[in-house]
Amino acid sequence: MPKLPILVTKTTFRYFRPSMNLRLSSARSGYALALLAVSVGGAAPLRAIGVAPMQGALALALLCALVVLAFSREARDHVVSAVTSRMGVLVGGVFAAWAVTVPFSFDPRGSLKIGGRTALFVASIVLVWAALRPHEQAHRLALKSLVVLAVGLAGLTVLSLVGVPGVLSAMKFRAIEVERPVFAFKAFAVAVMCMLPVVVWAGRRLGGRWRWMGHAFAPLAMAVMLLTYNRSAIAGLLAMGAVASVLLLLTRHVYGKVLSVFVVLSVVGGMAWVHAKEMAWVDEMEEAVRTQGITYTTRGPYVPEWIVDPHRQYIWKFAFDRFLDHPWVGNGIDQLNNLPGANQPVPGLESTSHVMPSHPHNWAFEILAETGLLGFAPMVAALGVLFWTLARRFLATGDEARFAAALLMAGFWASALFSFSIWAVWWQLTFLILSAIVLAGREDAVNG
Repeated sequence: MPKLPILVTKTTFRYFRPSMNLRLSSARSGYALALLAVSVGGAAPLRAIGVAPMQGALALALLCALVVLAFSREARDHVVSAVTSRMGVLVGGVFAAWAVTVPFSFDPRGSLKIGGRTALFVASIVLVWAALRPHEQAHRLALKSLVVLAVGLAGLTVLSLVGVPGVLSAMKFRAIEVERPVFAFKAFAVAVMCMLPVVVWAGRRLGGRWRWMGHAFAPLAMAVMLLTYNRSAIAGLLAMGAVASVLLLLTRHVYGKVLSVFVVLSVVGGMAWVHAKEMAWVDEMEEAVRTQGITYTTRGPYVPEWIVDPHRQYIWKFAFDRFLDHPWVGNGIDQLNNLPGANQPVPGLESTSHVMPSHPHNWAFEILAETGLLGFAPMVAALGVLFWTLARRFLATGDEARFAAALLMAGFWASALFSFSIWAVWWQLTFLILSAIVLAGREDAVNG
């Protein structure tokens, strides 16, 4: 019986001999399954290096998944089950509603491109999930790849952020460091927030020393978020904590009350910390206005400026006003920054501060303004059903995979209320890849 090449260690890949647990009909599919596991597990952590490595890992995972699906009838059955499940129908309804809005777009071709790309990503992740789902040893290898790369790259990120020279240039494969680490790892801070519940769950699922590695990721993730001062990541983390405390209280878990107290203290402490840092910045700007003649306002239209900066609030205002212009079908997917008036400077801010620089920094305003109520309502319904299903099944069975998936949803969608465009490739892939990994490990069928 032929053996697979040693890609990591002989011990790790002993599971991928075609005669063993994978029940595949050829050695070729065994190679593919091994590469699939390593690449999909490492895709999300590779965001620390850049978007291209992340996309490359997912592309490799998709190619390997297609090979596995060609040889595994059970994996193909999972694809059919996913597409025909209640969740599959709801997701299909979302894309159908978005498709209806395309002819009304400011740029129909551009909207079709971005919406179609998102549909392609979702379809690809379903194939990757289906290839992993029936193969326990492959899934365990994916979890190991995730834990090792998440802990390793988060650790290197912390070293760079605290000032260790050369780490950033080595991670980015550059001869010299051309940007400050706090800016270079701003996006990765949100990615580690999303990875946090999945990596901890992966360590617990693997057991032994892996459990300790999974838990070790938590302080590293916290350090990355705090050292980059990424408020959207902190918002996602607080949302995770709130959901975790509620679910654990409902299960009467021993840690429920302790976690609830911790969440309350974290919210109060976090708000005080943000207030102190932001008010210091506001005072500096007001002093600059008085002494240097700089034109700047520190007042936003919605909430106090120390919670959300004024520029972002004016961006939200522009997005909501454009929603009111076309409330039913919106202005077109990914078109807000192309609309008339988007490049106008914000009154009272510097002339380079546009009312819509690239995207609304809020997924709800973005979907509302670009797809209207027709596209927003089915999306919210699908997300609500998915979250309710995960929470309900966790409360009924205690399945930690569903618990981690619910926390991932809470963190991602809460953070997306303040951060990147929902159409950003890496941001979509972060959520989809981690969801595929954790849901491939849940304990029952698709409809559960």
